[in-house]
Amino acid sequence: MPATTRSRLGRVLVPGTAVPTRAGDRTTPFEIFFDLVFVFALTRVVALVEAAPGAAALGRGLVLLLMLWWSWCAFIWLGNQVRLDRGFVRVGMLVTMAALFVIGLVVPEAWVARPGGVAPAVVLAIAFTVVRACYVVLLVAVAWRRRRLRTQILLDLVPQSLSIGLLFAGALLGGGWQTALWASAFVVDFGGGRSASRYRGWRVGSAGHLAERHDLVLIIALGETVLATGARVDPWTSDPAALGVVLLGFLLTVSLWWAFFGRLSGEAARALESSDHSRRSALARDGYTFGHLPIVGGVVLVALGVALLLDDVAGAPGAPADGFAVAVLAGGVVSFLLGLETFRWVLLGRWRPESAVAAALVLATAAASPWLAAWTVAAAVAGIVTVAAAVVGGAPPRTKRGGAPAPSAGRDQRVAQGRRQLSP
Repeated sequence: MPATTRSRLGRVLVPGTAVPTRAGDRTTPFEIFFDLVFVFALTRVVALVEAAPGAAALGRGLVLLLMLWWSWCAFIWLGNQVRLDRGFVRVGMLVTMAALFVIGLVVPEAWVARPGGVAPAVVLAIAFTVVRACYVVLLVAVAWRRRRLRTQILLDLVPQSLSIGLLFAGALLGGGWQTALWASAFVVDFGGGRSASRYRGWRVGSAGHLAERHDLVLIIALGETVLATGARVDPWTSDPAALGVVLLGFLLTVSLWWAFFGRLSGEAARALESSDHSRRSALARDGYTFGHLPIVGGVVLVALGVALLLDDVAGAPGAPADGFAVAVLAGGVVSFLLGLETFRWVLLGRWRPESAVAAALVLATAAASPWLAAWTVAAAVAGIVTVAAAVVGGAPPRTKRGGAPAPSAGRDQRVAQGRRQLSP
């Protein structure tokens, strides 16, 4: 039997198959392909809610969104330990992608009963189980000899097994029980993973890789929002008001992109890269795994809100928008803006009050929507977010009196020094 090999970073490898992720690694085309399949499943949540707009459908959609995000994050951390495009790991990832694709296909009918056949909910439960099983098997294969991580894996198996049981129980019962049990499954899985993470078995193999994966999935989600909105309107035959709402939706999406990628994305990545190794894993977990959720979730809600608002405008351009459509749109924008500042606070230790002001103005617009035409609501929200994005996405960091940079802003100045120290 050939001897196992050990990387510079101390990871025990399966001979000739697994390749460790190193500090200089970046996202591979294979990982982008994986993210495309994930975002496809994520955006299908919009179709689920659109089929029967209302609080019940929105609650179901949020449960599925949380479950999908938590599944995706597991593979982000796996990909930060070992290359996902090499050897047997790639085979496991292809099986995972197939399961995610099935999830995306079935999501719109997740709560539909099929007498005489296999219920879509059962198919979803099976697919989620395959995704989780692939993750556990791959993780065990590449990291079993790391004592801390092995202990964390074993601790996490208990809540994972319980959550799978809750998934199947909900799928068999259906209706309100399905929603409650699937929400409980996420809580159990999330809570167990959060508790197990305190054992500090995970390491950040490449800070740049982890930050880049989260950035790219946000870009893909924003791109899918543009495609989904634009595909709903034929610009040569639609009402001018409907075409105007589509353009406002595009402006809103671009503004969301600028608010995050104008400055914050690069600053956060440099802060993670220059952080102490002793706290880097916790910073990555709190800032990216948890902090990106309201940002990406906000994008999905904005896509749903714009789609529903477009239907209202196409039906009666001068009439007020449906309250549910406005609530979803405003909720998505507020989730994105407040998530943006939470992410900034965790990674950089500062926040921009302009985002909170913009969120308050969006809520005020939503409160006034019964007295406004639907297209006016879209224009107001897009205008507010555009101004906020121009401010937070292009303004320099705050400084102390006298011109000295604030402590959090000083992280950028320490990046170069940290890189020199880490260089061989």
